[in-house]
Amino acid sequence: MSIKTEARRRSLLGIEIAFVASLLSGCLDTLPDRGDRSLVASAPHVRPEARAGVSPRGASLAFASLDGPSETVSERFREQFDKAVQSRDVALAKTEAAHYRIRGYLTTLPAPGGARLACVLDVYDRQGRRVQRLMDETALKTEANPWDAVDDKSLAAFVDRSAEDLAAFLSGTPEALAAAEKDAGVSVVSGQAKGSEEKPKPSGVAQAR
Repeated sequence: MSIKTEARRRSLLGIEIAFVASLLSGCLDTLPDRGDRSLVASAPHVRPEARAGVSPRGASLAFASLDGPSETVSERFREQFDKAVQSRDVALAKTEAAHYRIRGYLTTLPAPGGARLACVLDVYDRQGRRVQRLMDETALKTEANPWDAVDDKSLAAFVDRSAEDLAAFLSGTPEALAAAEKDAGVSVVSGQAKGSEEKPKPSGVAQAR
């Protein structure tokens, strides 16, 4: 490879990283340091806890967009994602009808000896408020173009963890809790059957009339 070709490749790579960083800049305002976009790959991943006995199916979900990868990688990711969330009882819906929608961001980042694939999934409610963020990353095999190393195995690692976390998050939403109560006829919060709240017992002291 000539010096001129190598310089051009590095220049294009720098432009690509800067472009993806600009896409991410609008969704990173809750990270500890707003000026350090590398935190997209290094921030600790806090996994949501699933609500015991509650299916996420009551809160429908739509994948609105995935920025960063090529159309081919995006289609592979979306196909695996749909299968993974549905296997965890998540109801998928069209964007305009869903209770929650996802905006995803996928990018490759330079790392010692190779590259890493980083993913951010932001969940929004119907009012456009971000209610959950999922972040993950994985190592890639060394390739001249990091995207060439993004195979089904590396995508599956993201998809499986993301689907598990999304199902856990959705199980704790008001929509899922309401659906669970309707199906069971039991208050998920109190554990009592609806309409069976214990009435106050007489005190045993007759009131004067």
